[in-house]
Amino acid sequence: MDKELLQKIVKSQKYQILAEIKRSQGLSVSELCKRVNLCYMGVKQHCIALEKDGYLDTWRRPKGMGRPEKAYRLTPRAQGFFPSEFTNLTSQILDSVAVVYGEAAPEKILFQIFQNQTRYIQSNMEGITFEEKARWLAAHREKDGYMSEYYFNPDTYQHQLIEYHSPILPVLENYPYVQRLEIKMFENVLQARVTRNEERVSGLYKCVFVLEPAR
Repeated sequence: MDKELLQKIVKSQKYQILAEIKRSQGLSVSELCKRVNLCYMGVKQHCIALEKDGYLDTWRRPKGMGRPEKAYRLTPRAQGFFPSEFTNLTSQILDSVAVVYGEAAPEKILFQIFQNQTRYIQSNMEGITFEEKARWLAAHREKDGYMSEYYFNPDTYQHQLIEYHSPILPVLENYPYVQRLEIKMFENVLQARVTRNEERVSGLYKCVFVLEPAR
């Protein structure tokens, strides 16, 4: 996507709508009105324009009562509006490393990257509680573009890290080994058992890390 266009839309109401839908599994116009503080017709017009440009699609979402309601979700094309730390070029570099230095070389490089990240995160977590660690990690990942949130369910006593974007998605797709490295990093910095559950629908992405603190 053109850099000037991206900078311009990030400040716009359309981007606010895209960002709110990104942090969900799809939203209706009424739900978007509450989140972006715009009138119904204003949100609807923006959604129609974004759908026409290929950034949104719609489906009929079942409701408990009455007819299914129309909801909007992102298309794969909309991913260009959100940060990507590791581009397709990174994947190509890792592929080339495998050709030059052997099949195990990319995994060794990725392992070292996650080891460095683990040490950095651990250095910021000394002397704090488990929940404080989880919240710090969510805030750190949010800054890195993962759209990360910490959530605690008081009914099940379950801690979760929920992420709606992955800046390293091209690498995750080409090197699934990264998923294990990510889980291991979380386990080391939080001293917890971590399970990872990922969902993808159209252009929406959601990854839930369930955190079980060590006893």
